[in-house]
Amino acid sequence: MKVGIIGLEYAGKKGLFALLTGIKKPDGYQQTREEIGIVDVPDERIDYLAKFYNTEKKTYSKIEFSLLPSIEKGDKALDGGVPAGAGKALLEAKEVDMFAVVVRQFADSNVFHPLGGVDIVRDYQIIKDELIFADLFMVETRIERIEKQSKTKNAAQIEKEKSLMVKLKANLEKGVFLNKVALSQDELKEIKSLSFLTLRPIFVVVNCDEDKLHENFDFADKENEIKSINISIKIEGEVQQLDEKSKAEFLETMSLTETSLNRLIKFSYNFGNLISFLTAGPKEVRSWTIRKGSNAVKAAGTIHSDMEKGFIRAEMISFEDLKKVGSEAEAKKLAYYRLEGKEYVVQDGDIADIRFNISK
Repeated sequence: MKVGIIGLEYAGKKGLFALLTGIKKPDGYQQTREEIGIVDVPDERIDYLAKFYNTEKKTYSKIEFSLLPSIEKGDKALDGGVPAGAGKALLEAKEVDMFAVVVRQFADSNVFHPLGGVDIVRDYQIIKDELIFADLFMVETRIERIEKQSKTKNAAQIEKEKSLMVKLKANLEKGVFLNKVALSQDELKEIKSLSFLTLRPIFVVVNCDEDKLHENFDFADKENEIKSINISIKIEGEVQQLDEKSKAEFLETMSLTETSLNRLIKFSYNFGNLISFLTAGPKEVRSWTIRKGSNAVKAAGTIHSDMEKGFIRAEMISFEDLKKVGSEAEAKKLAYYRLEGKEYVVQDGDIADIRFNISK
């Protein structure tokens, strides 16, 4: 899963990327291409199980963050692939799986704002428009090509594709992201290769003042029911410099149970419809990433393809059940361990022992 970080200049994108990945750039650095960093997904279950099994080897799930060049209103695209205004950021965005739109709420006379002042609704709307315009440009281009095709060549298929494009165009013109349009599996398959930007999950990161961390911001976008998460990048940078005791005391004063940075990583992971199942024992405790709704045999395949091919069954116990009873022996005594077949839908926090056999 790759999360593309986009936004206007001076919104805090580079600072956020540096906090997430540890990849810092010198002052005055001009970004011209995508920057990528891989981040561990914090998981207290892994930490607990490592102590439970007395092992130091811990492997967390991963998520990628991609820092895209800033969007500048009126910027010119590098080629004909997107309309003027989208610029380098959206040319680099085709490989990301979702977008984190960073908008700046904090006011600071020492930090330049490209539009003259703070307005999170306006700034979000600019990014929204650029994403929609890019998709609209692609749809209109596709319709033009369809109309130029011979009506005698698979006319029914051509008309079907045109009808779908017209449907997408009508929604985009209303400001509706394509991920909010009711599309059948066949329609989704039809447009998969077109890499529409608004077909991907989109959420907002509000770079806010310290006293606004618990505020619910409204982006005046009812069509898309936009979700958001708040983080004070300045404060988060200071928190990272504290020792664990001081950090815990600070979080308590802010009525937070964990850092905003950890919440953002988890939010991104969950927003991408991802869950984690676990494998655990004295040698290693490990988290594995799967799509929500995946069955046991698919989960086995994330560990090794042989496990998927030779899957027999999986012995499962939920993390919460194991933690509640405090020992494997007690969990077995109380029948918390379950044998599940191929079609079992794996749940977040399941601890799995996959049984498989590859015939020679």
